Amino acid sequence: MNIFSFTAHFGSEEDCRLHFKEQRDKEGVVCKRSGGTSHYWLQGKWSYECKGCRFRTSLRSGTIMESSKLPFLVWYKTMFLMSCTKKGFSTNELQKQLGLKRYEPVWAMVHKLRRAMGNRDARYTLEGMIELDEGYFSVASKEIERGKGTRGRGAEGKQNV
Repeated sequence: MNIFSFTAHFGSEEDCRLHFKEQRDKEGVVCKRSGGTSHYWLQGKWSYECKGCRFRTSLRSGTIMESSKLPFLVWYKTMFLMSCTKKGFSTNELQKQLGLKRYEPVWAMVHKLRRAMGNRDARYTLEGMIELDEGYFSVASKEIERGKGTRGRGAEGKQNV
């Protein structure tokens, strides 16, 4: 997806919110109080209401966007910018590109997205013949557990292969 098709699909806050609701409906919403899976959609409140206990769940609740006041459009633009380039963006650069004044919410959003992307990548395993130039892998070692690892800059706790 290039920037023009992204802007065509997700040009407004409403477009992003509707897309997020569609994805949330596909996954299914589970009530935090009763564990029920059947909900009413409250259009005016932009939230779900459990049919069993009438507990309300916001659209963001239970997702990485939970407890964030940033608009859906900012989240979607950040996801696009983080995934469209090989090298990625620093948090400062994202803050400038998104036109936001404060650094802290952007930093929290980027860390949540990186954690979610890492969790997604952990599900996949490589098969067959694999060729690497160089890599660092975690190793279990009693020296490291006792605190006798190398000091300073380096790959402490990693083994060069």
